Amino acid sequence: MPMARVADANIEHYLEGSGPPLLLISGFTAQASGWNEPFVRLLHSHFQLIRYSHRGTGTSDRLTGDISLRDLADDAAGLLSALSIDKAHVLGVSMGGMIAQELALNHPQRVERLVLGCTTCAGGSHSHGDGGAVPAAPEVIALLTPQPGLSREEQVRRAWPAIATPEFIESHRDVLEERLQTSLINPTPIETSIGQMAAIQAFDSFDRLPRINAPTLVLHGDRDVLVPVPNARVLKGRIPGAELRVLPGAGHVFTWEFPEESSAAVVEFLTRAPIGV
Repeated sequence: MPMARVADANIEHYLEGSGPPLLLISGFTAQASGWNEPFVRLLHSHFQLIRYSHRGTGTSDRLTGDISLRDLADDAAGLLSALSIDKAHVLGVSMGGMIAQELALNHPQRVERLVLGCTTCAGGSHSHGDGGAVPAAPEVIALLTPQPGLSREEQVRRAWPAIATPEFIESHRDVLEERLQTSLINPTPIETSIGQMAAIQAFDSFDRLPRINAPTLVLHGDRDVLVPVPNARVLKGRIPGAELRVLPGAGHVFTWEFPEESSAAVVEFLTRAPIGV
């Protein structure tokens, strides 16, 4: 697998498709292979996709200490440099959307246009009162909490109702099982899961969001119980000029549940001519 040296780590990455570069930033414990292939294939004819595994996931180097989402955003910027890509469109989902916010805030020269999917401005249970981040319900968080005695496979299956709608779980169980088996080829180590969760809990971009100057699309499912849809409205309201697209009937993994609709929204936004051109 292709590797790039980024700071002190070797980062697994893949380039595919043709067109302007589009960096895909994956979510909690996910890796380069974790993107829904139908969704990715629908982007191939429009963009050169850059998929990669965060340090500690896939075949990228393992974590050697604490990590922050800003550190992971620095990795993303470093990967673009290693690939001689000055500027790219960026699509981040869930935790990847938080990393994408840090990338846009701390490396604005690297971000052409920004798509924030199923994400939030605050990863912990804290919020900013009226208009602030909205956490998941305690029973949803409980589904993601490791249970003693359950295998890795059983833990993942137990978490499905937190990320997908009941209808999708029932009608596409084979898809979820295939995704599960793929994730077990290079399973994410427990220290990575713990480190990423701590980084999510420490993340807070609410006060900094007005500094994002990249044209931004916020994309969210209206049935997302892990990151409730009011979080998308917060992002839309705080990021100057941001647009909001809510996908009816979609849960947290909207790229799996509605690959055609979600990819079409991404393509339309990222290929739109700038105002005045």
